[in-house]
Amino acid sequence: MAPVTGPLPQLLADTAGLRWTEQLHGLARARLDELARAHGGLDDLLRAATVRPDVASQVAAAFTVGETWFQRIGAHFEALPELLADRPHVRAWSAGCSTGEEAYALAAAFTRQTVDVLGTDLNPEALRRAQEGRYGARSFRGVPAAQVERSFERRGEQFEVRPALRRRVRFSLHNLMTPAPRRDLDVIACRNVTIYFTPGAAALAYTHLAQALAPGGVLLLAPSDPRPPAHLGLVVDRSRGTQVLRRALTPPGRPRRAGPGAADRSPAGAAGPAGVGAARPPAPEVTDLPAARRAAYEAPLDPQAQLQLAWALRRAGQEARAARQARHTLTLLEAGGADSWDAARLRAGCLSLLAGTGGP
Repeated sequence: MAPVTGPLPQLLADTAGLRWTEQLHGLARARLDELARAHGGLDDLLRAATVRPDVASQVAAAFTVGETWFQRIGAHFEALPELLADRPHVRAWSAGCSTGEEAYALAAAFTRQTVDVLGTDLNPEALRRAQEGRYGARSFRGVPAAQVERSFERRGEQFEVRPALRRRVRFSLHNLMTPAPRRDLDVIACRNVTIYFTPGAAALAYTHLAQALAPGGVLLLAPSDPRPPAHLGLVVDRSRGTQVLRRALTPPGRPRRAGPGAADRSPAGAAGPAGVGAARPPAPEVTDLPAARRAAYEAPLDPQAQLQLAWALRRAGQEARAARQARHTLTLLEAGGADSWDAARLRAGCLSLLAGTGGP
């Protein structure tokens, strides 16, 4: 294939919010080659994409990553029935569902409540496979055999979704750069999707997701995903050893009556702006990148944990991500408006990283 020309990265960003990388291009190479041949070459394909939204969508779909399986972050599915125990009927959305494993896993997670799930993706071929509902053994790694038997019928070397589960799920084409196809949702899963977005596109997608949640609704993200902007007011909730983000039951600033598990929920701005100056011990120093990612995921509103991740990214040579993470930390600090010594120290750390000097 010809070398990448200037319009392609901008086309991906404008069409689907995708951030072009060499790695992503490598994954898309075969599909992009096929599209290019159908249009007489890459340059002709890109010219067509600038005037035809359907072609632009085909190019963007070629860059979607289809790696998924049923038990991916399985603790989320185990926690959902408890987190949404007060809802007899659950409305769910798998945003960026790829070939459908996540959407079916959401539907199978609820055994005592009725549920309907919408799975959406940018890639029509992935949605075709999702609607077909047939999967190989690789999709079931980590899933107990009894659970597979309950929800799937064996067809030779593949497993087909049983009718009872299939009736709970439907699929549709959707671009996360546009408003959500549903509102008042009880749970939205958008895991390992925004990691491929530009910062601005990720913020826009999170705005659409947050607006689609019902009060008390749950948002499932992956540890590697960037954090939603603090102004969206999503709170951290924990259950069964995992954590999720949740739309507050009451608007920000309005007191909420305490209830079971209320002590585990940490709203943005609680106990000091975005956690700064909060009456809790500071996060321990983290130097290992995977550990820093976990710490930042577990404390998405704690600027210290977020700044430690920024420094860990810089030590790993990921300068652009480190800078974005430092700017995100500054946003948390500014949203809180704290003027403590700790806040000043954290701001200085962010500015030092952005200036390319010093260390944590």
